[in-house]
Amino acid sequence: MSLSKKLELQNLEKEREELEEEYACLESMRTRCSKQIKGEGDWDKREQLKIKRKNYSDEIDELLKNLENIEKKINNLKSSSSELSSNNHLDNPKNEPEKNIDKSLCYIDFKKALEIFKNIQSQFKEEGDVALFLMEEHLIKRGDLYLRRLENDLKANNNYCLNFRHCPVIYTTGNLKGVIEGIGHRFGINLQEISLNEHIKLVIDKIGDYLQNNSVLFIEINCNINEASEIDPLIPWFIESFWQPLIIKLKEVIKKYEGIKVIAFITSKLLIKQRLSEEKISCYCNNNYCPFFRNKLVKLPLEKWDKDDIGKWLIKYVNPSLVKSEKDKIANRIYQETQGLPNTVYHALKEEWQTLTYPSTSC
Repeated sequence: MSLSKKLELQNLEKEREELEEEYACLESMRTRCSKQIKGEGDWDKREQLKIKRKNYSDEIDELLKNLENIEKKINNLKSSSSELSSNNHLDNPKNEPEKNIDKSLCYIDFKKALEIFKNIQSQFKEEGDVALFLMEEHLIKRGDLYLRRLENDLKANNNYCLNFRHCPVIYTTGNLKGVIEGIGHRFGINLQEISLNEHIKLVIDKIGDYLQNNSVLFIEINCNINEASEIDPLIPWFIESFWQPLIIKLKEVIKKYEGIKVIAFITSKLLIKQRLSEEKISCYCNNNYCPFFRNKLVKLPLEKWDKDDIGKWLIKYVNPSLVKSEKDKIANRIYQETQGLPNTVYHALKEEWQTLTYPSTSC
């Protein structure tokens, strides 16, 4: 089984879970709208509510189509490999510990990155704001766990699932249109026979229609590149052609609504620090984020995990009967074996999760 297939399956299953959450929220809002219609005596307001309910219904129909397509892709992937079948993957109850460790490891560290994000968020305008981030060495330093933690925090601060939309897309070398198509797909746009500029305008307009009070749009562009230089076309194009027009659209939206957040991440598995100092890219980087420039990239550093980080996590998330001396011993050993490299620490803890979580039954 290739690693890429396993990652593809995990991404599809995560997308399915997100769509199911979104479906539950939309269904709840449609039901609430129907109740409001029954109790509304004003004809104009009742008609507005009917339009709103129809919009919810249209979104639900589109979402169900997407869910059906994802389910087909998941089934096709699983049928292509016995190792990806339900007997060997995360949907098997026997693998519940693997899901639990993924959830809990979001909280092992990321102090510097969280501090910077919190600093920037404190500068957000109350009616609505945007921020654009860059993370490098995303794989070996487990940027995916950081993003999951950030997503959890943003949901928790916005009634968990009310108007939260996660748009993960993949950028491959030179395929700029694929980024827009990926974002558009999350809003039910699947047009192929139009120009890139037309597609961008359509996607931005659709985003503008989606944003309401306390909406959160979370865009994640994962760069699947082989050389750091392959990111060069993406950054100027994304900021000039998509991000800046989106900021202009947001200024229109916040005349009607408040509390909107549009957060975007460009992530790279490679170290691209040197590219950011190149003349054609450096002008798009936000080196001093206090105050920060909304139309520039803010780099979020992903750091190694030290012994204290591992030890604190062990106290909080493993067997509560683990005594301090044993906890220190485990933390020190794992740190020595991994040198604090997050992906290596992750796999080391994953290997020992069962014994760490449950007390020994031996006499």
